[in-house]
Amino acid sequence: MLSYQIRDVEGKSVVLRHPLKVSLSFSEDAPADQLRAMFVVEGSVPALSSVEVRQGDERVFYGLIDSQWEDTDQDGILLTITARSLESVLLDNEAMPQTYCTPSMPVLMKRHFQPLGFSAFRGSSQAFSGELVVSKGMSEWTVLKNFCRQFLGTVTFIDSDGVIDISGEPKQDVLRIDPDRLLSFRRIRKNQNLVSEVIARTYSGGGYEMPLRSKKAIGLGIKRRRYVDAIGSSSRTVLSVKEQLRQYNRGYEQIIVECGGFCFCEIGSGLALRDPETVYHIREIDYTLDVRGERTKIYAEVRENENI
Repeated sequence: MLSYQIRDVEGKSVVLRHPLKVSLSFSEDAPADQLRAMFVVEGSVPALSSVEVRQGDERVFYGLIDSQWEDTDQDGILLTITARSLESVLLDNEAMPQTYCTPSMPVLMKRHFQPLGFSAFRGSSQAFSGELVVSKGMSEWTVLKNFCRQFLGTVTFIDSDGVIDISGEPKQDVLRIDPDRLLSFRRIRKNQNLVSEVIARTYSGGGYEMPLRSKKAIGLGIKRRRYVDAIGSSSRTVLSVKEQLRQYNRGYEQIIVECGGFCFCEIGSGLALRDPETVYHIREIDYTLDVRGERTKIYAEVRENENI
């Protein structure tokens, strides 16, 4: 059973009963993890600031509370809170417009992320040649995402302790689900997701002359071509085009499993189920608690070799 520690705006712990309902979502497609929980309370509750969710000694979620509301009727008072993980701080803050000629993560940390409370990062400290443009209206999250995509070819991740990970190192953990806990299993193959060839334009004045091909799509007899301008924006590079082609491959075979209780592993970790030779890439985890008990639904894709 998960435990919850909630603090008010003064940093004091607020003791609440076990929640009646909970939904907790982790997704590769959404920068911030999200929590919604409902508690029975007695009397008013102070303005709340943060919530931590733990499984035993392990922290599985830490976030800032976006909203709280209390509903009172003849049966008592219900408190509902919503919260997002620490990525929300970068999503909600606008970055100062400027252009970096030799961007590096230490410089970005000092000017963008440390003032917002992020004190550590994991990954390269190298200064890169080339411009990183911060446009008016761009969020701090977009600055970080564009730097990683343009110069590192990685996807950023912020752990529950607030460490910014730009290393791109694959998660080594593998979640293995006991068959007795398995409630449902679905496998999906989507031919329409596959692209056999992406042809890139890589320099100004040049044509579309760099073909990148998918062995998986070609092997399945798929003929589907895309043209991409790899110099069309500051975030579009040959590395990003290769990653786009890999994403097409990853989206071909997917599984959805639902199990009883709470099953947690970091997004990007592996999922081994039934066939020990097949390891899936976890893209989304949705946990719910309601009158039917605890359930976890996991969305995963077959892991692809880095070679296209």
